[in-house]
Amino acid sequence: MAPGRTERDIAIALERAMVDRGAERPAFESIVASGPNGAIPHHHPGARRIERGDLLTMDFGALYGGYHADMTRTVAIGEPAAWQRELYDLVRRAQRAAIKAAVPGAETTAVDAAARDVIKAAGHGAAFTHGLGHGVGLEIHEAPLMGYDRTGKLMDRVPVTAEPGVYLAGRGGVRIEDTLVVRAGGPELLTETTRELLVL
Repeated sequence: MAPGRTERDIAIALERAMVDRGAERPAFESIVASGPNGAIPHHHPGARRIERGDLLTMDFGALYGGYHADMTRTVAIGEPAAWQRELYDLVRRAQRAAIKAAVPGAETTAVDAAARDVIKAAGHGAAFTHGLGHGVGLEIHEAPLMGYDRTGKLMDRVPVTAEPGVYLAGRGGVRIEDTLVVRAGGPELLTETTRELLVL
């Protein structure tokens, strides 16, 4: 993930690494979005070369034993600007609020709102342009779907993603996604959660 590598280079390396470590194949087409492309939630990796000062967002997962994995990480290439650290911290706080709200019986709209309200309070409500998350398992996107306009309740032992994001046109974006299993005693995280912005 060094400056000069293209988004496509990194996507290929990610997918090769998953297969080399035993995946049947990638669970979906990997997203690698650098710099201003990070403002596009479903950006297709292209020829843009990573530059020092970029935020780099990678959304990827492996298929193994018929089951899909899904996670997103945003990292900084070189020392991040203050706004980049602030944006990352905001999204991380929003994700923590959502994970805390993901309990059996919770309305999916309420779990989405737990994250969305944190982002709205910081003035970036319009920049969170998709739902909070979805079920994942035999399909990459399964019920329940968690969004401001999605109805339903979380059930015990259901795996879901929590993936809030903020996307600033022309500047970049941050998305952090983890997969968790809803449990009565608290969520069981299947992906290692991130804390501070990783600087490469």
